[in-house]
Amino acid sequence: MKDEIHRSAKQALKGGVMDAEVYDGDMIEAFASWSKPSVERILDISIGKLIALSPQTKFYPPGSSWRDAAQGLHCDGWDKSRDKIVSYFTSDLLDTSFPAMGSSSELRIGFVGGAVYCRLGNHRAAAAKAWLAGNHGESAVFKKARSYYCDIVPKLKELMQMCVEKGYGLKYSHAPDNHFKLPIQFSYNLVMVERGASNFDLYDLNSLYDSLEPIETGSLFSRLLKLDTRSKCARRQFQEVPIGLIKIMLDDSEAIELFGVEK
Repeated sequence: MKDEIHRSAKQALKGGVMDAEVYDGDMIEAFASWSKPSVERILDISIGKLIALSPQTKFYPPGSSWRDAAQGLHCDGWDKSRDKIVSYFTSDLLDTSFPAMGSSSELRIGFVGGAVYCRLGNHRAAAAKAWLAGNHGESAVFKKARSYYCDIVPKLKELMQMCVEKGYGLKYSHAPDNHFKLPIQFSYNLVMVERGASNFDLYDLNSLYDSLEPIETGSLFSRLLKLDTRSKCARRQFQEVPIGLIKIMLDDSEAIELFGVEK
């Protein structure tokens, strides 16, 4: 099965959906507003609309294309269930568990704004996208997939729009609270807006409460010694939010129509 998935990825249309970058699904999910429950629907989703996986799966390096990411799939134990797996890829997904041994849940697809990512089932999603692209072409779909919609945290959405309009850079950092000696409220999701050389703003993002609070500078003494909270936060490792991803997330009109939610 591994060879079949790898071969399908290689034979998919050059310059098509398999050559797009795999975006960071964890980062997309971190930008979601969880102040109210997500909206759930059963949807047909074009394979090209799925743009992100969780990097915690670790079967591909950051910045990989979908074609290259598929080559990292090991598909351990899939050979015995090959026919059932192909049927799974081409049938209505609904609440059906993946046929391979050890899988007990359905595929779940998440939407945050206009960005579509895999919420549960990253290995099978990558494999299905490769197999479908190679055998059924660019127009193939995940049939009747269980899907969930969340809006972007409103204040963050405004910040993202400003970055697009003014050409500012947007960066994101996540760390568990035990990794840094910071107050608990600053220990999870941070957002940085780069306005220019050495000119940036820092924000503490709390998606549970739709909160995006500026992290202010401390006293002159603490700033000189870089002991203030803002200086400590700025030393965290940040990753760039690609401008292409920002634009996809902000373009939420199709998702809003699909899920029937109010703008």
